[in-house]
Amino acid sequence: MTDKQGTNGATGDELRAEAAGTREEPGRALEASADKADLRERGRQQIEAVKEQAVVVKDQAQEKIANGAEPARDKVAHAVDVIKDHTPDQVLEQGGQLAAQVRETVEQLGHRAADSMSPQVGEQVGRAADSVKANRRPLLVAAVTAVLTIVVVRRLFGRRR
Repeated sequence: MTDKQGTNGATGDELRAEAAGTREEPGRALEASADKADLRERGRQQIEAVKEQAVVVKDQAQEKIANGAEPARDKVAHAVDVIKDHTPDQVLEQGGQLAAQVRETVEQLGHRAADSMSPQVGEQVGRAADSVKANRRPLLVAAVTAVLTIVVVRRLFGRRR
């Protein structure tokens, strides 16, 4: 069987292959268009990818915080111990007395403020005061540490003059 030549000089087999390729092209274009048209699925996939990235970033941040919190806590505790060791007892007593005076003054101011405010604001202030009372020890330690630090720094700089 002889292949006839077309007008371009192509053989019958070449023309059949070209026709088959031409038939497949619309199918591929139709599939590509269907993929592009499926925006909902692509959006869902992108959301899932972002969620996965967010979980990874969150886990990394939590790990960094956990790893950094313990050494920071240790350093603060060590600094407090050093300050307490180098602070005379008289200064510690004065710090305690100062803290008591501050507590008393704040309580008096709180009563005055409570008498002059609306019930809703008073309720919110009461909740805040309860929170402070619940965390009294850390706040007191921070205040005493600050006072002691100031005293020690003043003594150090006073000696250098």
